[in-house]
Amino acid sequence: MSFLFNLFKSKNREVDVTICGLDNAGKTTIVKFLETGEFVKTQPTMGINRGESIHSGKIEINVFDLGGQEDFRQLWSEVNEKSDGIVYVVDKTDVMRFEESYNVFHNVLKSQLHKDIKILVLLHKSDIQDGLERNRFIKEFGLLDIHYQWACYETSAKTGENIYEAFKWFVESLKEVS
Repeated sequence: MSFLFNLFKSKNREVDVTICGLDNAGKTTIVKFLETGEFVKTQPTMGINRGESIHSGKIEINVFDLGGQEDFRQLWSEVNEKSDGIVYVVDKTDVMRFEESYNVFHNVLKSQLHKDIKILVLLHKSDIQDGLERNRFIKEFGLLDIHYQWACYETSAKTGENIYEAFKWFVESLKEVS
C-alpha cells in the first residue's frame, strides 16, 4: 500500500492561480516577466488570459491573468472561486485609486475565495519612488486583519525587484495545498 501512496505522491500536481487587480497595475507585465525573465511591454488584458503554465519542482501552476477594467471584474468570481491562490497587484504609485483597489480586494476576499486559498499581494512599480511604502500599505490595506495565509512584497517587473522572491514564497505556500 505504501508503494502506491509514494507512486501517486510523486506525481506532478496542478494548481490554478489567478492574478488580479485594477487595470494598469502591471499584472500582465509580471506574468511576462515570469515567463521570459525580462521586462516586456504589454497591452491591457481584455477579459481573461490563460498564461503559460509555470513548472516548479513537482507542481505545475496554471496562471489566469484577469483584466482589471471594471467591465471585466464581473468575470473574476468564476476563476477566483476555483483557484488555489491569488496574486493581487496594486500599483503603489496610483494613490488616487487606492480606495478603489482596497474595495475591490476586500470584495474578492468576501465573495470569491475559499478558506484555504493562498494570497500574494504585490505592491508593484517599486522602481518608481513615489507612492505607498510597504509597512504603511499593509496597515491601510487591511492585510493584518485578513484570515488567510498571505504575503506582501514590493516588486518591479521593469527591474525584476522581488519578483522571484515573491513567487518563491507563493510556490512554497501552494505546495501545502491538498
